[in-house]
Amino acid sequence: MEPTVVQSKPDDLDARTTPSNELKPRTRKRDKVMKILKRARTRAGSFFLCVGKGLERYGSDVSLPEAKKDPHPLIPQTKVISEGPSPAFCLAAEDDFLVVKRDSDPRIHIHTLPPELLTEVFAVACFSEVAATNTARRARTTPLTLGQVCRHWRQIVESTPHLWSWVLIRLYRSKYDSQLEILKEWIGRTSTTQPLTIELSFEDEDAWVAKPPHELLQILLKEAHRWRSIDLTLPEACYQRVKSAKVQFPMLENIALQPLLADAHVAQAERKRLDIFEVVPSLTQLRLNGYYLDDCSIPWEQLQELVLQHIYVDECFYALQKAKNLVNCTLSTMLVNDCNRTVKKVQLTLPHLERLRLQGASGTDQATLIANLTAPALSELIISSADASSAFGDIATMVSRSDCLLRTFEVNGFDMDETALVEMLNSLSTVEALHLVPNSSAPLKSGLLDALRGSQTSISDPSASSAASTSATPAPTSFLPNLQSLEYEGDAAFEEEALVGMISSRRSGSEIGLVDGNGNGMGLVRKLEVVKLTVNNKSFSAHCQTLLSSLAG
Repeated sequence: MEPTVVQSKPDDLDARTTPSNELKPRTRKRDKVMKILKRARTRAGSFFLCVGKGLERYGSDVSLPEAKKDPHPLIPQTKVISEGPSPAFCLAAEDDFLVVKRDSDPRIHIHTLPPELLTEVFAVACFSEVAATNTARRARTTPLTLGQVCRHWRQIVESTPHLWSWVLIRLYRSKYDSQLEILKEWIGRTSTTQPLTIELSFEDEDAWVAKPPHELLQILLKEAHRWRSIDLTLPEACYQRVKSAKVQFPMLENIALQPLLADAHVAQAERKRLDIFEVVPSLTQLRLNGYYLDDCSIPWEQLQELVLQHIYVDECFYALQKAKNLVNCTLSTMLVNDCNRTVKKVQLTLPHLERLRLQGASGTDQATLIANLTAPALSELIISSADASSAFGDIATMVSRSDCLLRTFEVNGFDMDETALVEMLNSLSTVEALHLVPNSSAPLKSGLLDALRGSQTSISDPSASSAASTSATPAPTSFLPNLQSLEYEGDAAFEEEALVGMISSRRSGSEIGLVDGNGNGMGLVRKLEVVKLTVNNKSFSAHCQTLLSSLAG
């Protein structure tokens, strides 16, 4: 049978969430040290490390100036409650120097800190998460950067194998030979039994299409038995090299993969099959970006966490039918089926799924998936699309069919249809946190606030109180009876009185009895604890702003 040629993956694959880093040459870059230390906040024993500002010179023996108070510290200094009688220490900046101060006021130069403590600081700096932007990725702290500060730091870094267990590689064609040597030295500084985290990306991807980095890959494959987590931009031309190496991945738990853009733009019939990770016994987390899933040989049944980017709806059915043990699932940048791919709808039962996020495509496509899903353990659902309201009815039906305790519900980027929204939410009685971010086409009116408000009544009837104490679930006639947190970002067309009235009616006590406008009982509701509004087209009175500030959470 001739293979079916379908449209290649879109051009926006470069909007990636995978961090990428480079091995920087050994030049002194002291201006980066301030950024390093801003992120390095940790505690060891009775120490609390806190970094201020003004770091420009290091290692000077000049006497320290008087301390200056910074009215806007970059990292707030938090008091430490020590388990023992020893006083609390903190690391703080004074003018151009970094010093350690303690309650009794003597000051200690940073170089007098124990190496064990500095090692902890360095680990926080190297292993902390960074924003998914190219600027943040390039500026990420590495052991090489730390070693450029001074000889003392370099000695500590080079004698700490753990700091080198995160191998960060951002390849440049012009620096390839030197990067190979740095990589060998980098891996050589790790312990032979230390699990490794590998990140590989390319600064100039087009330069690697014709000549893939086989030499670098060979160095990494020699340590494949130590891989615990990998995040790779992997050229398809390297697949055969990995297979021919016949390596095993006994420790590999987390895989994140994406192809070169040039590979992603090729039609499916011309793509190479991803079959180099068929046997990964410890694998539980997987992220794939830009692959056709039916061309991927993956141990789907082992997965507990799955992130898929740039996928069609039929591929969602394909993966979820196989990955029955998922706990967390994100289907990101779902693609509109504009190339007539056949969607084989199957019933999906995911008994362990707790968190599900759907983003992209259309509300109709999302509804198709949700209409065939049963998830009895689902507690968090996030859905994003311009016409997400098309899926509202199927969401309510899915929650009812699954008999799940949905606690967190978020809708982003949708056209506000308040009637449909209220109707759906009326079926989600277990929701505790609601987050709404509509687009600017339709502002929030008073419908939702009126539904939340009702009319408060005192619970003085002993029979009502008794019923409340014996029932774990509020009366089904209540609207969002378990709601404790409400967040809204967008335009508003409601009156301030409607907002204040809703807040007042849901804040009176831990259990509140509500009645509707006709005097009919609405059951008991929980106290609303958090209200966050981000509204650009409306201002509120001082009283309302004070009320909202008290509920900011």
